[in-house]
Amino acid sequence: MNYTEIAPPKELSSFVKCFWEYKSKDEDIQHTILPNGCFELVMVFEQQELTSVFLSGLRTKPYDVHVPKGVSVSAIRFMLLASEYIFNREISSILDSILLLNPNFWGLKELDSLPFSDRTIEIGKKLSGIIREKEIDQEKQLLLTTVYTPDLNVEEVANITHWDRRRINRYFNKQFGLSSKTFLNIIRLRSSFESIKEGTLYPDLNYYDQSHYIKETKKYTGESPKKLLKNEDDRFLQFSVNRKP
Repeated sequence: MNYTEIAPPKELSSFVKCFWEYKSKDEDIQHTILPNGCFELVMVFEQQELTSVFLSGLRTKPYDVHVPKGVSVSAIRFMLLASEYIFNREISSILDSILLLNPNFWGLKELDSLPFSDRTIEIGKKLSGIIREKEIDQEKQLLLTTVYTPDLNVEEVANITHWDRRRINRYFNKQFGLSSKTFLNIIRLRSSFESIKEGTLYPDLNYYDQSHYIKETKKYTGESPKKLLKNEDDRFLQFSVNRKP
C-alpha cells in the first residue's frame, strides 16, 4: 500500500482536514471507506495524467472504491466550513454520492505533472487565496469547528455555540443533507476507530452500553467492531493506514 497524507497549513485548518494520495502499483485494489464527517475533492491520475475530478459528498454509510493497477488517486479532505466558503454551495445534494467536475476545475490540469507534495503546495495557495477574499461568519465557524469535537450531543453544541437546537438542525439539513444528530454520531464513532485499532472494542464514549456501541458501529460501517479490528485483506482503508481517520 502506497498512501501519503499531508496536513494543511495553519490558515486552512478550519477548512481542510488533510491532503492525501493513494497509488496502486502492481495490482487492482479494492477498499471500503467508512464515514468520517468530511467531503472530498478527488483527482484520478492515469499514467501521471489527470483524467477525472469529482466532488464526493458526506457519507452516512460505507462505500467501496476500486483503484485499478497503475492508477493514483489524490484528494483534498474538506471540513464542513469549506462547503460555503470555498465552494460557495450546499452539499446536501451530493450526500452519499458524487458530482463530476471539469478535469481543469481550479486549473488542476495544469498541475498534473507536479509531484504530490508540490501539487499540494500549489493547491493550498489557491485555497488560501479564496478564503482571504471571504468574510467568514464567526458564529458559523464556531459551530462548524465545535461539531468535530468527539462525544458532544446537539444540546451541548447548542450551549457552546449559542445556536438554538432547531436552528442547528435546519442548517445541517439544508446545507449538508443530514441532521446534526446524525453528523455528531458519525464523529463520535469515527473517534473510536483508534481505540478499535488498539484492540479496545468498547471505547468510553458515552454509549449506553456495549450493545448500543455495536449497533451504532454496524449502522454506519456495516460491520461489528471485531470485524473492523480484524480488517481482512486490508478492506477498510481507515484501518489499513497509520493515520487517524
